Amino acid sequence: MFPKKDGNDLDNLREFIADAQTVDANVTDLPVTYLESMNEVVRAFVQAFSIALITITVLLLLVLRNVRDTLLVLLPLLLAGLYTAAATVVLHVPFNFANIIALPLLFGLGVDSGVHMAHRLHYLHAEEGEENLLTTSEAKGVFYGTLTTVFSFSSLAFTPHAGTASMGELLAIGLLFTLICSLVMLPAFSVLGARKAR
Repeated sequence: MFPKKDGNDLDNLREFIADAQTVDANVTDLPVTYLESMNEVVRAFVQAFSIALITITVLLLLVLRNVRDTLLVLLPLLLAGLYTAAATVVLHVPFNFANIIALPLLFGLGVDSGVHMAHRLHYLHAEEGEENLLTTSEAKGVFYGTLTTVFSFSSLAFTPHAGTASMGELLAIGLLFTLICSLVMLPAFSVLGARKAR
């Protein structure tokens, strides 16, 4: 059996496999293997993403000992994930088997910035009053540290292997959004939360 439509389109591939299985339910070959491999990768991604999010949340609750601060760190991180997903559409860097695992990795890499900023916010409110968070040494450290990581991972984008290159692109994009959200959104959420508390 050969497909009439383009097998690179997932809908066409699923339709071809369904048609083939009407002839023989146990049919197998490259299209079935490809589709099942893809489904397994997606399942692994969902599992890795869930484990990363739960583990990071629990660790943040243990370290920060405050639900508000935990949310203060997580919200910019989740927002950076959404921006990264949107950027993949705009920049035509689609998710594939090689780069989809970068999203849980982004959570693990990006949470560090939020933790540093949240700790500095505590110090500012407790000791110094209302100093601008972005003028502190932590903000500068987060900025330069994240840029170093961005440049490290963006070097993967220049490798000849397409999967590794797309992973490097996705990590660089995601880390840039994580940096922006940590330096802009986290202080904004903090100010908004402080005003609501009053």
